Amino acid sequence: MKKTTVSALLTLALSAASLSAAAGVVQTFGAGSALNYPAQYAANFDGNTLLANQYSEGGLLFGFVGSEDNGGCGFAGVNCEANPGDNFSAAFSGNYMGTDGLGAYISIKSTLRDLTAIEFAVDSGYLDIFGFWQTFNDSVKTGSGNFNLGPAGVGGVIGLSDAAGFDEVRYYAFSSDNNTNITRFSAPALDSVRAFSVPEPSSAVLAALAGLGCLATRRQSAKSAK
Repeated sequence: MKKTTVSALLTLALSAASLSAAAGVVQTFGAGSALNYPAQYAANFDGNTLLANQYSEGGLLFGFVGSEDNGGCGFAGVNCEANPGDNFSAAFSGNYMGTDGLGAYISIKSTLRDLTAIEFAVDSGYLDIFGFWQTFNDSVKTGSGNFNLGPAGVGGVIGLSDAAGFDEVRYYAFSSDNNTNITRFSAPALDSVRAFSVPEPSSAVLAALAGLGCLATRRQSAKSAK
């Protein structure tokens, strides 16, 4: 077995293990900030015209805690931003999902495999966009963070990435900055969701170790045949 081959496989295994150990959720802003490659999953809510709480699109499942009608717009199938004075995000296009109420949030879940990166356009029912997010994996919280995108109606795209992966994102929008009290009144809205997933680092480690095992077996067989 060539030393260079063994070295390459060991490097792959150690790199994957290191990546897993150093994993953490990174928050970015702007389209392409978390996904600089084609999205595997995408949703724009244009087909959600029946106030569906558990709405599935593009390999993602969306739900909300809060108002059941969102003022008759957004996920109700009405393009509210087309109405003068509604002041919804310039980052939105067509239908979107929104809710409000005490502790209200919008949930994005992966129905296929853990996500390693996600981007979505955000807005708020308040005058300013004071957002708060949480990520989960197997119901265990893996990260959280605040952001301020300025006046509602301007909006923007937030990105979240984590090499260790996550299977749910929850988005809240509060009336003040740096708020982490998820029981307060919240009025989030989002649109244009794009996400990506790659094999878990542990899978790469196992693949590398399996490769080492196969090469060792072949070497032993070759010796025995002599």
